[in-house]
Amino acid sequence: MANVKDYAIGTSIAGRLAEVQRIKLDIDRLSVQLDEHKAYLLGHAIRNNLDGLRCGAVTLSRRVRVSWVYSDAVKQAERRLKDRKQTEQDNGIAIGTPSEHLVVTFDAKIALSNQPIGV
Repeated sequence: MANVKDYAIGTSIAGRLAEVQRIKLDIDRLSVQLDEHKAYLLGHAIRNNLDGLRCGAVTLSRRVRVSWVYSDAVKQAERRLKDRKQTEQDNGIAIGTPSEHLVVTFDAKIALSNQPIGV
């Protein structure tokens, strides 16, 4: 990235950046906790042959997801389609719709030192 601005701690933008970091870390932590609870409860549902679990307003429902492995012929057709898509992009035939968004990343040294920004 060629054009990145550093913000001093105590500014309103730095405060928002610190809040984004805090929220992202909370989401990551909560996601791990949620996955652990869901894995335990899925095992409970399977062991007890239950299609779902409910308590008050929350219901967890068992679902089956199938993963497919395709033949070499299908894999080759997908590769040809991928190549054709790339050719259309390169030749201006395909129409792209750009959108802008932000990606949240952390400096490894800061993350490992467990020091959130703004502290």
